[in-house]
Amino acid sequence: MIAAHIARQTALPSPDPAGMLRLRVRHPAPGTALVEVAGEIDLATAPRLAEVVEARLRSTVGLVIVDLRRTTFLGVAGLRVLIRLKLLAAGADKDFYVDPGAAPTVRRLFSLFPLDCVRAGAAEGLTEIPLPRPAEKA
Repeated sequence: MIAAHIARQTALPSPDPAGMLRLRVRHPAPGTALVEVAGEIDLATAPRLAEVVEARLRSTVGLVIVDLRRTTFLGVAGLRVLIRLKLLAAGADKDFYVDPGAAPTVRRLFSLFPLDCVRAGAAEGLTEIPLPRPAEKA
């Protein structure tokens, strides 16, 4: 009887991550990877962000910046990915920064859960200026 009830339930469409999240990788300076993020980072799209940034962390670049200036939503799943990426970068001795942009939902999440790798303006040309490593802050 229970199996018949389950069989009659309609399947919900799964979200299309490609339509909700757009990623673009640029190399504005030697040894620097800038991952530009546009759209929503949530449970469905966070794994794709992780995949793209992890590939940069495994490459020969020394600095990876995640640009969230065009991000319209950052959920807890996205925050967890950013924390994991920060730890991976530290383990690989790479510099890792997140430019939060101005979206209220993104800023609110970072105000509740601050990360020491968040640097406003990091994607706006600071790639040519050496940023202090998070551990070196005074």
